[in-house]
Amino acid sequence: MKVIHYFNENNRVAKTVEKENGFLLTNLLGGYFWLAEEPTSRYQGWFFTPAQLAGHKIFRALENIEIENATPVSEIKNSFWQVARTRGQISETFMTPSFLNVLVYETSSPSNIKLFFDAKESYNNQNSSLYEIFEQDGLVVVKCQTAEAQLSEFFVAIKADTAAYEKPDQWITRNYSFDKNRNSTPFDRSVYLALKFKNSQQLVLAVGLTKEQAIKQAQFSAKNLVALKKKAQQETKKLWPFFNRPNLKNLETKLAYLCAKNSLKSCLVFDEKKKIKGLYAGLPWFFQFWQRDTALCLTSLKLLNKPVSQTIWQNLIKDIIRGEKNNASSDGWGWAVKRADIFKPHPRRFLLIAIQEFAKSVSQNLFWHGQKATWMDTIERPTAALELQTLWLNACHAAYKNYEFWRKKFFYYDLEKTSRFLIKERFWNGQTLADGYNGQTADFTARPNVFLAYHSYPQLLSKKEWEICLTNFLPRLWLDWGGLTTIDKYSPAFHAEHSGEAPISYHQGDSWFFINNLAALVLAQVNQKKFKPYIEQIIKASTQDILWQGIIGHHSELSSARNLRAEGCLCQAWSSALFIELLQKLY
Repeated sequence: MKVIHYFNENNRVAKTVEKENGFLLTNLLGGYFWLAEEPTSRYQGWFFTPAQLAGHKIFRALENIEIENATPVSEIKNSFWQVARTRGQISETFMTPSFLNVLVYETSSPSNIKLFFDAKESYNNQNSSLYEIFEQDGLVVVKCQTAEAQLSEFFVAIKADTAAYEKPDQWITRNYSFDKNRNSTPFDRSVYLALKFKNSQQLVLAVGLTKEQAIKQAQFSAKNLVALKKKAQQETKKLWPFFNRPNLKNLETKLAYLCAKNSLKSCLVFDEKKKIKGLYAGLPWFFQFWQRDTALCLTSLKLLNKPVSQTIWQNLIKDIIRGEKNNASSDGWGWAVKRADIFKPHPRRFLLIAIQEFAKSVSQNLFWHGQKATWMDTIERPTAALELQTLWLNACHAAYKNYEFWRKKFFYYDLEKTSRFLIKERFWNGQTLADGYNGQTADFTARPNVFLAYHSYPQLLSKKEWEICLTNFLPRLWLDWGGLTTIDKYSPAFHAEHSGEAPISYHQGDSWFFINNLAALVLAQVNQKKFKPYIEQIIKASTQDILWQGIIGHHSELSSARNLRAEGCLCQAWSSALFIELLQKLY
C-alpha cells in the first residue's frame, strides 16, 4: 500500500508500506471516525459524544462504510483536513467537519454503498441495539436504540445524491483481528447492514439526539459542503506558520511534526458553542480528560492555541482546589503546577491554594503516594517515587516565586532547600538516581522516570551530575531501534513483547513514545553534542511511527521493546505533544 502525506505541493512525502494502515478524523466535538481497509476492531467506525457526557462516554453509530464488491485499498492520502483512499479505479474521500456531528463520504464514480450500523456505548459490548428506518424531508433517517441508560436513543440522518436505496435488514458477524491481537475481548460482534445506496457518489450523514437535530445538520452540511471544505483547508494552513524553520531540512520529520500538531489539535474537545471541554488522553479508547496527560501536553498546546491552553490549565488548577478526584492522579497536580512557568500572568491565588492542598501528602520532606498511583499505574513502586519528589520541589519553588508575603515566601524557600538536600541524599548515589524510596531503602531499578525528574526539576543535580546519571542509565534502557524500555532490559521482570490489554508489559518493557521524546528533549538540554546519536534515533523512530505505522498521521502510545511497532492506543495526545516540544527545542 502507498501512503501519502500531503500538506502542499512543496511539503508532501510518500512511501510504500507492507502493512495496511488506517486513518482517523475528528470533529472537535469529541467524535471521531477511524477506518481501516476492513473492520478489525470494535473501536473502529463513526463515534460521537453528547456534550454533557464529554470526557466520560462516547457512542458508536456506524461500524463501516463499504463499497459493494470493492477491490483492496492500494493508496491512502492524508491531506490533514480529509483523507482519500484508492480502490482500483475508484477513489473514496472522507471528511468530518469541525464543530458538526457530520460525516461526508464521496466516491469518484457511482457505487453501491453499504452502511453498517452498531449503536453502542464504546465500552458496552452487549448486542441489544434496535433500528428503525424511515424517510423525512427528503432524507433517510435511522433511529438507533441502545442499551445505555444515559443515551437510550439517537438518530442518523443521511442526505444522498441518489433516491435509490435498499434496506437489506441483515445482521453480519464481524471477527476483529486487531482486538484479538490485543487480547481485548470480545473478538467478534454482530453489526447491522441497514442500508445500501445504489449508484451513489455522495453521502452526508449527521447524528443527533433528536431526529430534527440530525436532519438539520445533514441538510445544512449538504447545502454548504463547498464552504465547509474551504474552511477546513484554511484551518489546516494555520498549522504551518508555527514551524517554518529553514534549518529543518528533513522533509519526513517536517511532515511528522505537522501531523503531530494536527493530531494533538484533534484531541481537543469543545461544546457546540466552541467552549473548551478538555483534551482527550487518546483515541480510540482513552476518551477521558486526564490531569497528568493534559498537563504534560500544555506546552505544545500553547503553540497551537494559547487562549484554549490557558483555560485548560486554569481548569486543572481549579479542579485540584475543589478536590476533584475524577481522572485525578498523584502526579497530575504536580505537572499542573509545573505548567505555571509557561502561563503568565496566571491566577496566583489559585496556584498557591493548589500547592497547599498537596503539601498535605508531604512528610519528613518527602512526598508520599499510594500504590499504583504514578503514571506507571500497573506496577507497585516505592511510595516515594522519584518524579513525585522533583514535582514537589518544583511546587516549593513555584510557591516561593509567587508568594508576596515575605514569611510565606521564605518558608517555601527554606522548605525547597531542605527538601532538595534530603531528596538528593536519599536518591543520588553519585552514579544514578533511585526510582523510589520506601522510607528505609532506595530502589535503584533503572527506569526512564529519571527523565521526568529532570523535566520537572533540573536543579536537583548539577549539569555534570545529570550527564553522569544519564550516561549510566542509557545502556540499561536503550533499544537499538530508537526508544527506551520502561525497566532495565537485563531485569528478570523485563518483557520484550507488548502484552496487549493485559498490562504485564506496559511498565516492564514496553517503550512509550512520550517518554522517548521527552528523553531526547532532556538529552539535548544536558549535552546535545554528546547525546546526538540517541536524539537523532529517537526522532527517526517517532517520525516512522507517525507517518507510516498504526493510524497514519497520529503518534501511538507505545511499542514493544523488541521491535518498533505501533501498539497500545494508536492516537495518544502526549506522544504527539512531546514530539512537538522536542522539535521546537531543536529547531
